[in-house]
Amino acid sequence: MAIKAKIRQANRLKGKVGAQGEIVAQTVKVQAGGLSLGDLVDVNTTGTEDGVMMIYDGTSGEYKVTKQIENENLTISGGLF
Repeated sequence: MAIKAKIRQANRLKGKVGAQGEIVAQTVKVQAGGLSLGDLVDVNTTGTEDGVMMIYDGTSGEYKVTKQIENENLTISGGLF
């Protein structure tokens, strides 16, 4: 039983159920007009200001902004000159 559905702006859901018994999402369309990086669930933009960097915090499971990177697991390689 497959379900084929469309969600419209009016918050109505229309669908069809087939014989396979599963739900398959085929297309997801997101209009990016009003989205920002902070809208993602694993991004914490608290403290955002000019000059900050983003780093992943494995303890909290989030990307966070910071002015200072204090992480023993980080290696920055500037390449060869």
